[in-house]
Amino acid sequence: MLKNLDKAPFPWFGGKSKAADLVWRLLGDVPHYVEPFYGSGAVLLNRPHPANRPYYSETVNDIDGFVVNFWRAVQWHPEATADAASWPVTEADKTARLLALLRWRDGALDRLAGDACWCDPVMAGWWAWGVSVTIGAFDGRGGWAADPVTGKIVRQPRGTTREPGVSRDLPHLGDNGQGVNRPQTREPGVLDVPTAEHGRSRLDTTDWGAAYHDLTMPELIRWFRHLAARLRHVRVLNGDWSRLVTTGAAHTLPVRQGHGPCGVFLDPPYADTANRSESLYAQDSLTVAHDVHAWCLANGDNPLYRIVLAGFEGEHGSALVDAGWTEHEWFTGGFLTGGMGNVGKNGKTHQMHRDRLWSSPHCLSIATQATTTQQASMFGEDD
Repeated sequence: MLKNLDKAPFPWFGGKSKAADLVWRLLGDVPHYVEPFYGSGAVLLNRPHPANRPYYSETVNDIDGFVVNFWRAVQWHPEATADAASWPVTEADKTARLLALLRWRDGALDRLAGDACWCDPVMAGWWAWGVSVTIGAFDGRGGWAADPVTGKIVRQPRGTTREPGVSRDLPHLGDNGQGVNRPQTREPGVLDVPTAEHGRSRLDTTDWGAAYHDLTMPELIRWFRHLAARLRHVRVLNGDWSRLVTTGAAHTLPVRQGHGPCGVFLDPPYADTANRSESLYAQDSLTVAHDVHAWCLANGDNPLYRIVLAGFEGEHGSALVDAGWTEHEWFTGGFLTGGMGNVGKNGKTHQMHRDRLWSSPHCLSIATQATTTQQASMFGEDD
């Protein structure tokens, strides 16, 4: 059984679940929370404050239409999305479903921007399943495509002009499953019932409900229903990140009326100055982080914003700190608990040590919070 339902049911490179606690300590209980690079939604899903309250708003965005389609489908059709996402790890189906997603992408992703109520739960479930069994990012840059006439899979000629395709590599087999295939979602599917007549166990076929469960894992349905309830009033946008940080979008009425600032969490793809390779994300960019950095410098001193930017040590130089921002190291010890994973031996050269958060001048003070907590403990207020 899953113990933590507040997480995405698919793997996501660079997720910030381990940094979420620090992010919320810096932002506080803001009346409007904005996350322009949503991805797996780790920070929003780990928010410690009550969800779906009147006059509190949460707005997220991602440029990847597959991501947006998934979160919309989970919001409105959790059972149907779970049905589509629950499937055995099958190599042939991995290729076929990813090719179907690429064909669906043409035209369908435009509907996400054109119709705020539209989504496709089958494609959403197939996408979550597909990225859970795929090694690396699913970006449509593979060498195999489906012949439009025969439907058979064909190898495309090498070159930059070929059609979107998939890689015919093995499914993810390195552990017991990830995302929707996590081992915690499994339940026994066949029940052996001992019988005195045969003196041994035999399959009981008299009661379907006692012997089997449906193809869709019951625990997966529970997980998706929980996410649907949590995301009930979250606004999910699909487009460029900059649209969400305009004053018109970010400064809701409670913010303008002085009930608190807008909290902004920015987690763009790591920049070229982070010394990393391309194609880590399906929608990747080595330059968008520089645009985000410029926006942060321009808006950090605005009291209507509390801004937290995620990145790598040295990625943005010293300009933010020079402008009054605070740099935080959020690395947590342990195997693969940071954004970029570890690359060295014995944990001595973990990339995770390079992960940083920068908080704008109007964010809450971590030092003040620590002092207040210590004083409360001294006077027995935590008892």
